[in-house]
Amino acid sequence: MRERQLIPIEVAGSAVSSAVSLLLEDPDIAEVFGWLRPEPGAGPVNRWGAAEGVRLFAVAEKGSGIIGLAALSGIRREERHARLSCAVTAPYRLSGAGHWAAAETIRRGVRLDGLRHVDAYVRLGRDTARRVLESMGFRAREDGALEGHLRLRLDLPADSRGHFLMAPPPASTVRASYLRTLSQALSA
Repeated sequence: MRERQLIPIEVAGSAVSSAVSLLLEDPDIAEVFGWLRPEPGAGPVNRWGAAEGVRLFAVAEKGSGIIGLAALSGIRREERHARLSCAVTAPYRLSGAGHWAAAETIRRGVRLDGLRHVDAYVRLGRDTARRVLESMGFRAREDGALEGHLRLRLDLPADSRGHFLMAPPPASTVRASYLRTLSQALSA
């Protein structure tokens, strides 16, 4: 099994930030995460500082480095709602990396923000991305779709017992993973 992790951008070191900059040159990733780029003519901006209501992660795989980005944006805690964006580079798309990154990002949103409703937008014709989201329980919605996109929504049950996305990993795994991520980010 491949060892993957989400690295919160707030704790990422310069090596991760440089890799994220390179990822934004990939047209497929830039399409999903173009909002990371500052507006032309705008003053200096801390690109990697997550704006309020955004949780941004680099997707890393042991031995491969940073292979993608994942984010929850438009987080509305009162409504327990957010928007999921996730993209991995082409060599990792059929290896389960996108599914893993989306599931882990949602788990973090549930744990940290109490999310129960997650929207995602997929460009029409991107059947693989649609199938990945549908395999996680997302369902197509007719309302609110962006032009040229399909809107999908995941409504998680209030009682999380038994739901595959909600099953918490063992506490020792979470703590060890967090400490390892923090240590790696600080040493980068």
